Amino acid sequence: MVKRPLSIFIILPTLLWMGACHAVKIETPAPVTIHPKATLSQAKKSLAPKKLAVQELPATLGGLVQSDSWVIYKDKSQEEFIGHVSYDNGTYIFRSDYALSDRAKSTFSAKGNVFLRQNNPDGAFYQAQADNGFYNYRTQRGNLSARGKNFITLVFRDEKNQTTTATARKAHFDLNQKIYVLEKDVHIEREAPNGTQTITAQKATVKQLQDYILLEGDATLSDGKRTLAADTMIYDGQNNASYAYGDRPLLQGTSEQGTFAVIADNVQSDAAGQRVDLKGKVQGWLVSPQINDTKLNTRF
Repeated sequence: MVKRPLSIFIILPTLLWMGACHAVKIETPAPVTIHPKATLSQAKKSLAPKKLAVQELPATLGGLVQSDSWVIYKDKSQEEFIGHVSYDNGTYIFRSDYALSDRAKSTFSAKGNVFLRQNNPDGAFYQAQADNGFYNYRTQRGNLSARGKNFITLVFRDEKNQTTTATARKAHFDLNQKIYVLEKDVHIEREAPNGTQTITAQKATVKQLQDYILLEGDATLSDGKRTLAADTMIYDGQNNASYAYGDRPLLQGTSEQGTFAVIADNVQSDAAGQRVDLKGKVQGWLVSPQINDTKLNTRF
């Protein structure tokens, strides 16, 4: 199983964790509908707490996953789970209305009220909700998506009880390359010691191995006091740099000196934002009570 990550977006590796099962020949005739499902205690005994070796994998997932009905298609190497699909061993939790395991294609897909959660011993957890989910455990690529006006929701709470929540219309991930992409109406909120940080964009790309984040399309970054808005923003942790450019980036908010707003052709800073460089045509204003209240200012 995946170790605890540095970023909220690593919740995606828990997607349809059952895809880790390798192809096993099914000997039962197909199709076969079985009622009722095996008890959950069997699933707990089978999986917890160690990762199963290939030779230890069950011939079918039906003894692990509960559902209203379970159909095996031997000729297609498929298992279909319909109605109240669930798995829960205390550490890993999965639910959906429908799920299909396709061993021939090395894929696992789920539809309707998809819910995934991984609980860590240190109290941290990773959670995802979506209308649809798909995972190819051979390529380690997959996606989450929402229907209509719905959103997918990703939640990460660390061992310090600080929570990061992200919503979007869909998400793609590559566990091999550690790349995660959120698309359409992306909204991220992160609890921090100095307040809540908010990020919005139409697309957010996280490359975990490179410590790199790219925000595209109406991107904003706010800490409650200051807001940076631009078409594109880049966080490059490996090179200790951040960039904002496109559509004249706007930086506005309040500081110890007063209220301000500045626009420039592009904005650059170190990764921590301690030093900020405004480049190109720079324009802006500052409203400072200290200046307004001076005796010199009363002459005008």
